[in-house]
Amino acid sequence: MAAASPVILCFEKQRLIKEFERAVSELHRMQSAQVLAVRNGEDFPFREQIAAASERRDCAKYAIIAHQQDHGCSRTEVPWRAEK
Repeated sequence: MAAASPVILCFEKQRLIKEFERAVSELHRMQSAQVLAVRNGEDFPFREQIAAASERRDCAKYAIIAHQQDHGCSRTEVPWRAEK
């Protein structure tokens, strides 16, 4: 019995993953700035922005999960490569 063929490439999933990566990067930058401010004994007045960035990250994560469930693409997806 042959194994099922993987999905070649889902462009929507790739777009959602890039959106998730941007959200994670933004949150990480803000958290790093917060840690630096605490180390320097400074106030960090961006708690609301960190909470909003965290929410954007979570929304992006759940959008990927929902898309995978609706569309059927999964981790078995491999980028398309031209035959040599």
